[in-house]
Order: sequence, then structure tokens, then C-alpha cells
Amino acid sequence: MKTKELFYGIIAEVSFYGFIYYASYLLKVDADLWISSLILLILANMAIMWCPVIGKYCKNNK
Repeated sequence: MKTKELFYGIIAEVSFYGFIYYASYLLKVDADLWISSLILLILANMAIMWCPVIGKYCKNNK
């Protein structure tokens, strides 16, 4: 993996985390915002990684 792609991936994850945190703040979530946002980020990434449609798309592009 190139350094540029890794950098963009990190920026994307941080911005996605910020979006989840801000959305949780707007919805006035009663739980700890940092931890609940981190849990949602992990669950969203797992859902994206294990989605059969995306897996099929990635196999065809290699």
C-alpha cells in the first residue's frame, strides 16, 4: 500500500469518526460520546468489510 493511500485512509477514518461524534451530539445521546462514537465506527467498518456486495466488487477489480 502506498503512503498516500494510507494517509487518505487515516483522514477518511478520522473524518468519519468526527461525523459520527457530531451526529451523536446533535441527537443528544446520553452515553459517553467518545466511546459510543468509537463503537459505531468499528461496527460500521465491520459492516463495510463483510458486505457481500463490496467483497464481490473488490474481487472483480483485482
